[in-house]
Amino acid sequence: MIWAIGGGLAVLTALAVLLPVFRRRKEMLGRNESALEIFKDQLAEVDRDAARGLISGEEATAARSEIKRRMLALSKSSEVGAGADNNNGIAVVVASAVLIPMMGFWLYSIRGEPQTPSLPFAEREAERQGESEIANLATTLRNRLLEDPEGGPTDGWLLLGQTYMRMGRVEDAAEAFARIADRSDATSVVLSQYAEALIARENGVVTPRAAQAIERAMELDPRNPAATYYQAQFMAQEGRIREAHAMLIQRLQASQGFAPWMEIFVRQANQLAEEFGGQAVSLEDFAPMAQGGGAMAIPGPTTEEMEAAQEMSEEDRAAFVESMVERLATRLKEDPDDLEGWLRLARAYSVLGNTEGAAEAAVNARAIADALPEGDPGRVATSAALNALGL
Repeated sequence: MIWAIGGGLAVLTALAVLLPVFRRRKEMLGRNESALEIFKDQLAEVDRDAARGLISGEEATAARSEIKRRMLALSKSSEVGAGADNNNGIAVVVASAVLIPMMGFWLYSIRGEPQTPSLPFAEREAERQGESEIANLATTLRNRLLEDPEGGPTDGWLLLGQTYMRMGRVEDAAEAFARIADRSDATSVVLSQYAEALIARENGVVTPRAAQAIERAMELDPRNPAATYYQAQFMAQEGRIREAHAMLIQRLQASQGFAPWMEIFVRQANQLAEEFGGQAVSLEDFAPMAQGGGAMAIPGPTTEEMEAAQEMSEEDRAAFVESMVERLATRLKEDPDDLEGWLRLARAYSVLGNTEGAAEAAVNARAIADALPEGDPGRVATSAALNALGL
């Protein structure tokens, strides 16, 4: 239905553009033909006047030459205007009217998602109202913190900065974290989140101020995964690729069991390894329980299922993947406190294009992460993983 409606509109648009062009061309040709008939009548009238002796032979010859000159000029202008220029103009218009819709359909077939369900206006309105309420609460919190004669509690500014980060207001988030970054009770987590906001504000560039915050975060807690990640990013930015890679690998090796941030470290380490020809690593090299057997294990396909999947058609394989995701979703209903499970489900839904399911999984993951202790690295790692997915 979408393609039929789009095609019909494209045809109507092309006709609306082309019909006036052909109509103008027809009118111009009609005017030129009328002028030629007038010139022919004038030639005949000159011949009649010369035959009756009203004009001399020389005058008749001069009159005929002038009329024929005008006829020749009109003929040439018609050929140039209605022929070359007009044909070129019509060619451009025709090409535009035909090729532009075709290009539009081609781009939509590649980038468009006609299968994505529409979002009713009422739901969009509710979403906007929710965002507006959060923004109002953030403004209220900020005003109260500013009015506090003692500068406002650190926890309040930390909450405000985290809220601004989730809203995408990185400039305001950096300003909130900056107010507590120099306090004596500033933790490694506060400093790493301050660095994250500064880096996000500069579109991924680690500025000297961010590097200073990262260094202080590492001094307070060398095991802080967020600080380690941004420190490695700063090293890579300076061209110290091997040192950055080694730092990520060392932190992975020092981990005790599986943690959500480890997937990000593995992916970044492998990207750095490609630049200097290093060996790729996998998550299972550092957290075998992520593959199976541990409490954090995610149900996966058996060997027989994987072999059968190789012989499936594309449609059957897609159904197989969706069934695996549904198995994970079902398990999480029985074990809703599995943070890594919700992160994997959010990632799977994002790949499948299920934006609603991905958003719901992200909400559950954030709720679990927010309940963790303040210094728990899982909070920062969860935020980074969901931000990478755009959730």
